[in-house]
Amino acid sequence: MTAAKLGAALAQFALRRPVTICMIFLSMLLLGAISSRLLPLEKFPGIEIPEIMVTVPYPNSTPQEVERLITRPLEEALATLSNVKRMRSFSSSDNAQLSLQFEWGEDVNAKGIEAREKVDGMLHLLPDDIERVQVLQFNTEDMPVFQLRISSQRDLSNAYDLLDRSLRRPIARVDGVSQVTLYGVEKQNIVIRLAQEKLLQHNLSAADITARLQQANFALTAGYIENPNERILINPKGEFQSEYEIRNLPITARLKLGDIATVTREMPRRVDGRHLDQTYAIGMDIFKESSANLVDVSQRVMQVINDIRDDPQFNGINLFVMNDTADGVTTSLNDLLMAGLLGALLSFIVLYLFLRNIVITLVVVLSVPIAICIALGGMYFLGYSLNVLSLMGLMLAVGMLVDNAVVITESIQHEREAGYDAEAATLRGVGNVSMAVIAGTLTTAIVFLPNIFGKKIDLTIFLEHTAVAICLSLLASLLVAQTLIPLLASKLNRAMKPRAKPVNAKPSRYRRLLEWSWRHPRWTGVFAIAILASIAVPFAGVSGDQEPQGFNDRLFLNYNLHQHYSLAEVEDEVARFEDFLYQNQEAFYIDAVYSYYTPSYAISTLLLKPDRPVKLSVLMEQMREQFPKMLRSEPQFGFGGGGEGVRVTLTGQSTDVLEDIAQRFVPVIAGIEGLNDVRSESEAGQFEYLVRIDRERVHRLGLSSADVARQVATALRGQRLRSFRGDPNGEIPMRVAFDKELEYSLEALQNLPVLQHEGRVIPLHAVASFEVQPRLGEIRRLDRRTSLAIQANLDDELPLNEARDKLTAALSQLSLPDGYSWSLDGSFQRQQEAENVMLVNTLLAVALIYIVMAALFESVLLPTAVITSLLFSIVGVFWALFITGQSITIMAMIGILILMGIVVNNGIVLVDRINQLLAEGYELKDAIIDGSVSRLRPILMTVATTVLGLVPLAFGTTQIGGDGPPYAPMAISIIGGLLLSTLTSLFLVPYVYARLLWWRERWHALKQRASTMVSRVIAG
Repeated sequence: MTAAKLGAALAQFALRRPVTICMIFLSMLLLGAISSRLLPLEKFPGIEIPEIMVTVPYPNSTPQEVERLITRPLEEALATLSNVKRMRSFSSSDNAQLSLQFEWGEDVNAKGIEAREKVDGMLHLLPDDIERVQVLQFNTEDMPVFQLRISSQRDLSNAYDLLDRSLRRPIARVDGVSQVTLYGVEKQNIVIRLAQEKLLQHNLSAADITARLQQANFALTAGYIENPNERILINPKGEFQSEYEIRNLPITARLKLGDIATVTREMPRRVDGRHLDQTYAIGMDIFKESSANLVDVSQRVMQVINDIRDDPQFNGINLFVMNDTADGVTTSLNDLLMAGLLGALLSFIVLYLFLRNIVITLVVVLSVPIAICIALGGMYFLGYSLNVLSLMGLMLAVGMLVDNAVVITESIQHEREAGYDAEAATLRGVGNVSMAVIAGTLTTAIVFLPNIFGKKIDLTIFLEHTAVAICLSLLASLLVAQTLIPLLASKLNRAMKPRAKPVNAKPSRYRRLLEWSWRHPRWTGVFAIAILASIAVPFAGVSGDQEPQGFNDRLFLNYNLHQHYSLAEVEDEVARFEDFLYQNQEAFYIDAVYSYYTPSYAISTLLLKPDRPVKLSVLMEQMREQFPKMLRSEPQFGFGGGGEGVRVTLTGQSTDVLEDIAQRFVPVIAGIEGLNDVRSESEAGQFEYLVRIDRERVHRLGLSSADVARQVATALRGQRLRSFRGDPNGEIPMRVAFDKELEYSLEALQNLPVLQHEGRVIPLHAVASFEVQPRLGEIRRLDRRTSLAIQANLDDELPLNEARDKLTAALSQLSLPDGYSWSLDGSFQRQQEAENVMLVNTLLAVALIYIVMAALFESVLLPTAVITSLLFSIVGVFWALFITGQSITIMAMIGILILMGIVVNNGIVLVDRINQLLAEGYELKDAIIDGSVSRLRPILMTVATTVLGLVPLAFGTTQIGGDGPPYAPMAISIIGGLLLSTLTSLFLVPYVYARLLWWRERWHALKQRASTMVSRVIAG
């Protein structure tokens, strides 16, 4: 069955069963309305990130020790996993982290299980005192949906119980909340501090006491006693129930723990800190359940927070909402909704201006809400969520949903004017354009197939949700146009009455231009070539840049500490810079400042006022010029505020050599105009205190080097024990340690007693020497080779492509030792991968469009006439971006992809009508001119509705998720390409159609003459 017969059959069924059709669409409307409430509302769809992170905590160590003992063995074990795209490792003084990146589309759950099996198989190679090994996977739903910061002029260091009981737990009980994490304040620990001198007097060691404590604090299930009458569980329990029990634990027959140790509650040593508005702050992250509605959860959490603010316990405590994901989503949804309503209103107005009939206009516009409702129902049953990407697809489809209804209504109207009755005109009208509307819908939808089924990257996976929304709504609009619209048109006799034709009407201007084009084919070809050549002007002026920097209201400031300081010194440094920021709060449009700091790292997040009148790049430059001179740091804008930044990665074997190379590279990169805040990742200036144990002396005293090292580790790091579970507020961590002074004083550490020999106490300095030497803050490795990165921020004036060329030219002049190399990373790699995938998918989309049209037209030649409109649409895209000052961003490339499926619709409608007239016996000239003129109105109407539906997005400030990239480049690309391709296809599609037929006739004539000549030669 042909497309025309299929369309006529659907229309005929609708005319015969009007009640059935009405009930079907009514049920679909109800289904869509219900689905809109059942669909989960999210910022981004839940997607498994193809990455696994293996983390091994190992506090109070050195990066070299962590790399040698933990990182390298883990790398060897995990390198045997298949399809690992990239392996990164980070060895610091506190932990080892390995990041395994896979290709998108890999089964990350299976990879996670496999990775854990690999880790479990080599645990015996790792140090005995590691706490645990975590194998983590990531999902976009794992991000906190609500971030709360708690500050006060009061001291909150002991406020864990208050915050946990009166804030964290009430929020955790909120319907839809899955997890609440509290950090920056900790519960007190039970610390058992051993007196080393008393241990030596009683010939005991810290290891003996630790083992005794571990054996005494236990709980296990022993089994069951069963008899004919009952089954009883036996549960031996030896857990400590009070601190009194711990102190009275027997060590020997005459010695208790309290005789050789003190048992106290202590606050853990602070390893980091936070400031909010220049006061100490505590952080809290709230996570939602995967099926919960984001906005509903956020509102319920906010209600609980507002109630807690009124609690007298929280007088003087500031609960600051730093990030509410629902707020950004709500803003984006409202912006999209307003843009969609405005676009729909503009489309309605332009349709009425064309049709001059309010009833027909309402019939046509009816397809929009019905198609949207059907699309929502389809998304629900296919398991998709309502997020900013799927809503973007629905928004883009609004202007296109009336296209099919417009074409079919116009065709029915044309047949009514030809004198047919209502039913005959409806069936003929639908049959005449069924192939055109089916082909148009399929070509619009099929451009997304390469993104859905092709190579997976983050862009194509996210684009899938946009594509599904567009395709479902377009297919729904096709169904409406083929059934409900013909049914309503056949019933509206008064509205569909023939329009009065003016007597002796002059040929329209469009007809006269077509006739001129027919008479002057060469000039028409020259004009076409000139339009294509004009792309050279905008092509040179439009940059292939990354997303515009600073589309959110945050800046990140890295302090770049000169060396490893105490936490108090870093806090003073942060406080001094915060004073500078708040002194210029109005000038810099700062709303609030949140800082996080550790002894080796500090960063401040500047929350800016959204209504600032200056560009972010200009504001950053103003701040840079006024930065105060800092004593311990060199503040620079980080890579995350003001764009993703660019990265040059150095790889080799020796960290020292890489640091030397980085010192040569940094001035060269900083000399490139447009690159700011250039800095190497290396953390120079940190030191370690090396304890060299005299093996011979220790051996003569009856000890080993390992015994002495364990005593030093216990003095500084302590030994973790099983948690204390006798407290009504929950478990409390316990550890064994020596005197607290040892953790802060080098002199006390040197005098640590290690042995009592012949009645004399031997201190540590008697069996060891001490040396201060520099050390690395962190060792990074990339694909099992040591790496070092140099990062920089990018100015708005320097496009990413140009930055890549300048960096490549400058760095290629520098020589590197054998075995060392550099590569461009960061935004370069992401953009290049995205551009390559989008280019391949675009070419595949062109091929698929051609295949669909060739199958529907049953011709391999005629689709070429339609494909030419794609070339002119690209010219229109570049001119539109050039005029509006936009760059070829990823959003613009998405616009081009969507545009390709739209622009061929006009050509399909024209070629389909010309073919029909030729089949009816028209001459080629008359068929081309009459067919084009008869399809002018529906083409102009569909283009006008699509363009006007996108105008609010093109000239508005709507952003993805409220703080993401703007929609404007995408909308501008579609509008520019559609306008130019429409203006050109109205003339050039008929022109190319005629030229193709002429060339086909010449080719057949040439073949005929050649065949005749061959026959004569053979006969002769």
